[in-house]
Amino acid sequence: MRQEAVSATARWTAAVRAHESGLPDALFTDPYAAGLAGEEGFRLLERYGNPGVKEFIAIRTRYLDEVAARAPGQVVLLAAGLDTRTARLPWRPGTVVYEVDRPALLEAKDEELAALGARHGCGRRTVAADLTGDWTSALRAAGWSSGEPTLWIAEGLLLYLPERDARTLAATAAELSSPGDVLAGDLLSHQSMVSEFSREGLRRLTEDGCPWLFGTDRPEDFLTECGWKPAEVLCPGEPGASFGRWPWEPLPREVEGFPRNFLFTARR
Repeated sequence: MRQEAVSATARWTAAVRAHESGLPDALFTDPYAAGLAGEEGFRLLERYGNPGVKEFIAIRTRYLDEVAARAPGQVVLLAAGLDTRTARLPWRPGTVVYEVDRPALLEAKDEELAALGARHGCGRRTVAADLTGDWTSALRAAGWSSGEPTLWIAEGLLLYLPERDARTLAATAAELSSPGDVLAGDLLSHQSMVSEFSREGLRRLTEDGCPWLFGTDRPEDFLTECGWKPAEVLCPGEPGASFGRWPWEPLPREVEGFPRNFLFTARR
């Protein structure tokens, strides 16, 4: 794979999926993750090895796997990265998954998946576009229809965008959606960006050119302001966002000074 085409965070999260897949009580199995991660991904796995990081990414993957299992006919992966759900999950007949990301990444990913012998269990269409620009035209051109129920997934994405771009992206998905459509993903807390416990990890990410740029301690407000009605917002360790993997008791929302993440499902 042409390394310059793939972001460090995409390789890193693939390495986390590979690590989880090798555990005896794995929350999911991703047979392609190790090949996609490569040496660079596993190096970053060590570099970004703060407590709770691997656990959260594993929980997030499983949580969104379960959301995807209930998906309607169309699924849009916003910043698909090295996601392999099209090849590793069972899909309802007729499901079409649209993977939106940068052209170079999608091209490199296609080459590597083919080399790994991946077979997709749904219709898969790549959408080469910049999510901070006009990506909706490319999505429509790929065959996405506003008249069909849609699940939007924003996984490991919003925290890397400036707040204005994060809001614009979520609001644009809402504008394209019909009643009942779903947006699912994760958000970073603002406390994570200022806590002493995440300072070293954030420093390393910044050095590698992928800093956290946006966090909110009021995820329900963010979703509502962007046109979505929150269905559930969970922190790791809470029922529905643990899967036996989170080793700590979840802290009350009002406790400040500690990093936290949110997993959410919202409806239009």
